[in-house]
Amino acid sequence: MPSAKPVQAQDDPETKRPKRIADQVADQILEKISDGIFLPGDRLPGERQLAESMSVSRVSVRAALQKLKTRGYLRAVQGGGTEILSSTGIDMDTAMTDLVRDSISNLRDLQEIRCTLETWAARRAAINASDEDIKLLRMAYRQAHDPRRAAKYRADDDHRLHMMIGRATGSIIYYHVMKMLHDVLQAALTEIRFNGMVGPTFDRMVQDHHRDIIEAIAAHDPDAAEKAMSDHLQAVIDFFKTASDKQAT
Repeated sequence: MPSAKPVQAQDDPETKRPKRIADQVADQILEKISDGIFLPGDRLPGERQLAESMSVSRVSVRAALQKLKTRGYLRAVQGGGTEILSSTGIDMDTAMTDLVRDSISNLRDLQEIRCTLETWAARRAAINASDEDIKLLRMAYRQAHDPRRAAKYRADDDHRLHMMIGRATGSIIYYHVMKMLHDVLQAALTEIRFNGMVGPTFDRMVQDHHRDIIEAIAAHDPDAAEKAMSDHLQAVIDFFKTASDKQAT
């Protein structure tokens, strides 16, 4: 993590101005979220590391984190730690999840919107991806399609791979938008037991598609990356439509 600018306490000792110091710490964390240094889904460094990097006390860091949790930017993670929840402080996940969970039509609309956005992202990633981005994509692919990995991790692994493509675009706006849409889509599909509809045939199809997308991005071929992503997401939409129609009968 890049070193943070020391928080200036001016002439007063930090202990006499805890609110002001905490506010400055909160502002620095928000700045890093806006700049894409911290991304939704990432875990923040621990209190001690943050305090040392900003030259403040852990008390001030703790107060800043609590403030950002209250405003909806962060959340505590079970087992310890703090996760970036949002870049806006607005929790839209619950309301949107309700909309798509209660309507197959809304869910299909969300899938189609995702298709439009992610084909743009694949093209952009093929143009902008660094060697490090490509390395991370290939690592995410190997994890997502490791036959030894438990099926219960399928959705999270798929989510991570697609978010790695988002990171490779170099667009912080895209990354934040897709983080919200992926979270909503994942929650909605879980609600309607979509994971129970898939099987080996679906998994092989997705694996082949993911490979084509990543290789096109690695080759810095925008046209091929865009087509591979479009083919992938359209196939997923078609599969979902068929499966949900069968489930309804």
